[in-house]
Amino acid sequence: VLDIGCGAGGLVRLLAELGYRGSYVGIDIQDGFDRSEQPGFEKSFLAIDAHQYRPDDKFDLVISVSALEHIPDDARLIQRLGEFLRPGGLQLHFVPSEWALPVYLWHGYRQYTVTSLAERFGTRQAAVFSLGGAASFFLHLLFITVWEILLRVSLRKRLSGLYTRLLDACLAIDRYLPISGTFYAVVWRAGPPSSV
Repeated sequence: VLDIGCGAGGLVRLLAELGYRGSYVGIDIQDGFDRSEQPGFEKSFLAIDAHQYRPDDKFDLVISVSALEHIPDDARLIQRLGEFLRPGGLQLHFVPSEWALPVYLWHGYRQYTVTSLAERFGTRQAAVFSLGGAASFFLHLLFITVWEILLRVSLRKRLSGLYTRLLDACLAIDRYLPISGTFYAVVWRAGPPSSV
């Protein structure tokens, strides 16, 4: 697994909890990486600009979570990412939609549209899925925009139990009101392994 913009590398813990095993490489321009051991994974970290990264090996999964919007020339990086994959490998990217701007304000350089993602990833190998909806949009507008960004008070931490219950309820409502989702998931699969 290659995790672009990995931060502390918390994704490797989630992958382990889901039953995955293997090697994990996290890259980020800042070093806040948690170097503690993760059973089932051989972890490594590089403090490097994603544009400068040259992998020694190919990956089964290249993933980024809220990272591509921080990369000034994301289109150039995206063009290279397919080269990092083994045949049959998968890219999975979570990026903010155009509806993320009111929620996250100035976080990141950009928000994406389905059209801008198709331009960057192509339409043949990529699928784009909208995540969220009207209920979670308004919940995050209240909890994140108003309290965390503007007032600098983390209600999500102070009222974590309430926030979790509200989020679960909002996500259930979002199934019926799937408008104004704040994120997209982009799934891009490399070609199948060649038969030799």
